[in-house]
Amino acid sequence: MNKKEDYFRILKNGNTHILSDRIPLNWKEIIFVPLSTFFVTFLSFGHLLIGILIGLLTAIGYTLYRFGAWIYYSEIQIDEKSGKMILIKKIFERTQKIDLITDKFDPNRFEFSVLNRSGKNKFLMFYRTHKNFDLLILKNEFDKNTIEDYINKEIRI
Repeated sequence: MNKKEDYFRILKNGNTHILSDRIPLNWKEIIFVPLSTFFVTFLSFGHLLIGILIGLLTAIGYTLYRFGAWIYYSEIQIDEKSGKMILIKKIFERTQKIDLITDKFDPNRFEFSVLNRSGKNKFLMFYRTHKNFDLLILKNEFDKNTIEDYINKEIRI
């Protein structure tokens, strides 16, 4: 089962379930956001030069942000056979750091806490062992329920 969301992926590769927070590069967004900023600025101020300047700054900043989110990401891997759960930090598909979270995976140890950011409720997903492992920040309750359902229904250890 492969599920695609805006900012996380759920994959199954053999006996391993992978939850990745890699944000894909979407070239349409990278082109559309600066162009829309240019047009809004141009129509608001009526100056072509100001619109071009703001559009270029938006293009540079947004492209760097999206490229950075695509380069640096983490994966949570849950192996059904061994019961191990590991957190892998990656840069450019190369592993930078591996943390063994647990040798005996228990789906009941996943917990979510509510975060209030920018006036919106988001959810911090963490796994509780002898310490808490912060895994992923989810944008809304639908994403939280999607991950909870997948963990409870698909992962059998």
